[in-house]
Amino acid sequence: MPLDYSGQNLRGRSFSGQDLSGANFSESDIRGVNFSTAILKGANFRHALAGLPHRRAIGLVIGSWLLSGISGQLSGLAGFLVTLTLDRINPINFNAGVASSLMLIMVLILTICYGLGTVSIIVAILIGIAIDIAFAFGFEVIVIVSGSLAFTAASASVLGVALAIVVFSTITNKISVKLAVVVALTVAIAIAIKLSGTNAIAHILAATVAVAVALLGTYVGHLTLANDPKYKLIWSLVARLTARGTSFNGADLSDADFTQATLKHTDFRNTIFASTYNNQHQDK
Repeated sequence: MPLDYSGQNLRGRSFSGQDLSGANFSESDIRGVNFSTAILKGANFRHALAGLPHRRAIGLVIGSWLLSGISGQLSGLAGFLVTLTLDRINPINFNAGVASSLMLIMVLILTICYGLGTVSIIVAILIGIAIDIAFAFGFEVIVIVSGSLAFTAASASVLGVALAIVVFSTITNKISVKLAVVVALTVAIAIAIKLSGTNAIAHILAATVAVAVALLGTYVGHLTLANDPKYKLIWSLVARLTARGTSFNGADLSDADFTQATLKHTDFRNTIFASTYNNQHQDK
């Protein structure tokens, strides 16, 4: 006789590898349930609630808000480093500002042309080698350190903003995405102005650069949502963060009924579907 789990709270349970043919999961809460490699032929999932457990989703939302704020701080730091070019009295500061500006341009080019993957890692390694050479030969280490810091801060900010946008888009709604961008921009401007002293021109320059870096992260986030292959690194990170949703990985769902089921953050990789599978599900 088929098992009846209708209307039950099954959050976090594991049915991995079990034969649940014809089982009734209608109107049940199956968030975080592991159905991997299970046999679910003819199973009833009408109006079932799948996806991430509530606490996990809340944790990701809170973490994304924090990430937006931290990314804004890093954008502000990058903006401040560029203002060092305004110091024409101290040549070391000026050179450090020039190095920072060049590194930010490099971040822009690499991010748009190649994404945030292998190329960025290679450049980071090259920066480390440059610092070692500077120490060995007595060059102006502060210049290389400033450039390295600008590159790291900008790259981390772009990645952070993009991650926050993708997480918010997959878990909440468009309003949260817009608010995350506003938080990043507001913090970026505030930090840039605070670090750049009392010079009005420095304030404008730092804020402009900080906003540009944060907006680059927004751009990357939207391209990631559009499945641009250059930013698959971000998708893989988000997939890991949301990996504790309902999993049907490798399960046999022949003739299973998902009418009006909520299936966001549900893993259907390597799943077997028959032609009679009812695909009228909600994706809230």
